[in-house]
Amino acid sequence: MNNYQAPTRFVGKKTKYLVSCDSTNVVGFQEALNNDIPEGFAWIAGQQTAGKGQRGNQWVAQADQNLLVSYMLKPAHELLPTQFFLSKAIANGIIEGLQDWALASIGENLPLEIKWPNDIYLDGKKLGGILIESNFQAGKWAFSIIGIGLNINQLDFDGLRATSLRKWTQNPQNIEISDIFNHLSMGLENHYQHFINENFTTIDSAYHQVLYRKEIWHLFEDKNGQFEGKIVNVSEQGLLQVEKNDATEYYDIKELSFIFKD
Repeated sequence: MNNYQAPTRFVGKKTKYLVSCDSTNVVGFQEALNNDIPEGFAWIAGQQTAGKGQRGNQWVAQADQNLLVSYMLKPAHELLPTQFFLSKAIANGIIEGLQDWALASIGENLPLEIKWPNDIYLDGKKLGGILIESNFQAGKWAFSIIGIGLNINQLDFDGLRATSLRKWTQNPQNIEISDIFNHLSMGLENHYQHFINENFTTIDSAYHQVLYRKEIWHLFEDKNGQFEGKIVNVSEQGLLQVEKNDATEYYDIKELSFIFKD
């Protein structure tokens, strides 16, 4: 039974629940191609057998323990040159939704951060990820599928640098995943509105306030080896600006790795 219907205007208002599927992004993309799907429609899965992550990686999550969802959005084609602001807006929306849930549920904010380019971190560990896949028809931006995976009740991560809401809050009982979905959908709708209204300064400001490792010296690795640097900015094109001792460099996805000491 589908109990997912967010209290929003359109994001997450209409949904489809799948007990199991290969990937909500795959299902959403195919259904959006073949059907007249309203903007904001969401596909939620209890289990993914071939969940998709960034860079071709697989997203692995225990069945019925986490929020696995893909939303369909239809930005105007004129916004295509600013499409990385959509990625920033989505990340901002996730942070806002989770913080609203935390304030309502545990009465305090969570130590949430956005790790470039597509991860959500909680207290220095991975809580979730984002995968945006877009479709173009007749040279126009037709739609984007916004895939989001959030660790909600899973407690064991096989040694990975990851956590979940339940694990971090030490909640003795499972957290209601549909409640997280509602808050997430509201946060996404709010920040997507900033994107379609071209409030790019607002998006950028919110994004950089919670950017992981911003203005703090840490260890990284690029094609030349490991080095100490600090993140300064993420550009309009999605490039990461990192300050070193002798220079400032811009990195694209796959060109830089974060090194962890523990």
